[in-house]
Amino acid sequence: FSFRTTAGVPAASSNLPAMEGLDALKISEDKKNYIIDKLNPVLEEMVADCIHKMPKDPVPFMLDWLEQKKVIMEDGMLSPAEKERLAKENAELSATVNKVKGQVQEAAKMATSDKHEEEEEEEEDDEDDEPPADWEKPMGNRARQSVSAEAYGEWNAKKAFVPPVVPKSDEQKERLKNCLVKSFLFSNLESTDLGIVIGAMKEVNMTAGQRAINQGDN
Repeated sequence: FSFRTTAGVPAASSNLPAMEGLDALKISEDKKNYIIDKLNPVLEEMVADCIHKMPKDPVPFMLDWLEQKKVIMEDGMLSPAEKERLAKENAELSATVNKVKGQVQEAAKMATSDKHEEEEEEEEDDEDDEPPADWEKPMGNRARQSVSAEAYGEWNAKKAFVPPVVPKSDEQKERLKNCLVKSFLFSNLESTDLGIVIGAMKEVNMTAGQRAINQGDN
């Protein structure tokens, strides 16, 4: 290539026929015309821009330059109506992205707030579990009094027991009932209590000779 300088910036010559050695190339006229008309103008512009900006690594720079050039050329081929449509679609996509970002941020705030409230509730529960400050004060010479749940406060209150319920068919319940009433442990239970026991039981299939219970098991 031959270059001329314009305003202190090297620039490629605007006419590739002046490029030395082109006529000496053993290529067809069609290829020479392709170089002159198609290839050279792009190369001249890219090389001039590269020389002007002098990137540390010219290869990535030229790749980005060509990609941007392609975008500009494709954009120039669009009609005004197509440009307007694409601009509208881009605006809608941008609005959708911003909306989703806002929803994600709001969800994160709510999750943080819920976690903070749960921690506060746990702290309050821990405080309720502590006995009153004066519960260990000496009684003096007074007669020893009976201790009730009120003397300890809510921290010593027992929580209501909720028996587990394992789903069963009517056939399973009846079969368990017939077995339990034969045992001295359950034969005197009221029907309501017996129903609670049956509901909490879980049926486990065992093979002949297999040990069902081992000492020390929960």
